[in-house]
Amino acid sequence: MKRLIALALIPSLALGTTAYSDEYGFPSFFVQDSAPVENCHRAVPVQVQCEVPVVAVPRLQTVRRTVPRTTYQTVTKTIMVPTTVLETRQTQSVEYHDQVRERAVTVYDQVPETRRVTSEQTVLVPETRHRTEEYDVQVPVVRTVRQNVTVQNVQMETRVGTRRIARYVPGTELQTVVTGGEVVRRGMASDRGGVKVASTVVGGCEKQVAVPVTVRQIVEQTYEYDVAVARPATTTRLVQQTEFRTETRTRTVPEIVHVRKTQTHAHDVTEMKTVPRQSSETYTERVPHVVTQEIQVPVTKMVARRVTEQVPVTTYDIIEEVICQ
Repeated sequence: MKRLIALALIPSLALGTTAYSDEYGFPSFFVQDSAPVENCHRAVPVQVQCEVPVVAVPRLQTVRRTVPRTTYQTVTKTIMVPTTVLETRQTQSVEYHDQVRERAVTVYDQVPETRRVTSEQTVLVPETRHRTEEYDVQVPVVRTVRQNVTVQNVQMETRVGTRRIARYVPGTELQTVVTGGEVVRRGMASDRGGVKVASTVVGGCEKQVAVPVTVRQIVEQTYEYDVAVARPATTTRLVQQTEFRTETRTRTVPEIVHVRKTQTHAHDVTEMKTVPRQSSETYTERVPHVVTQEIQVPVTKMVARRVTEQVPVTTYDIIEEVICQ
């Protein structure tokens, strides 16, 4: 079917026509710059032929192409497989045994030796001596002198002052009074929260009534007070003055002086003297000897094995196709 569709499209391309597919998927053809084709029916899902005026008949050419095809063939071959086996081999190793032996050694002993030694040494012996020295002292001398001083005499004086005081006197005041009215009370919201009651007088008549009140008055009052006044005064008094006079005196001072003296001392000195002596000792020595033993050694060998496997074989088929030129 694909080849038939290709053969149908090739003449349209050669003749300069336009192809499109209908609802069944088969192509229809229109000739460009020419009248529509008559006697061309709608394609159906069967092979139909449309009569199209052909200007030139295309030439057909047969083309051969090679198509590869892969098949599998069973092949038997021999391969070498590594195999590990255990072999018995002889090996030599060195082993050590402890052997006790004896040898002569020289031992050095430290022997104490005491001897008498006389030595002279210089020592400092303290001695107390006295010496006379002069020193200066400050001797206080007290004398009485006359001195002028200024003192403050305190005297009490009486002075007069004025102060303002407040006093209350009785008086009268005119106030407006409403008589014959009705008192109306209503609740109002307070600024601090809550409800406050406001009273209002409705109706009645007003009149002026003299009401007795207490009036506050400010008056000036004279009073006396005492003040302590200090006045300077000059007087004479006797004052004792202390003066210091330098006097030279003599005293005896003891002092300790270290005097060099040579002393002879005899003392015992103990020294350690090294004395050699011969001794024997035993020691352990490791003696080597060769030991032959058999061991199992893993050895890898190549062993032949026949295996069967599928080998792909590729062949080529020659296919002939017809194309238009």
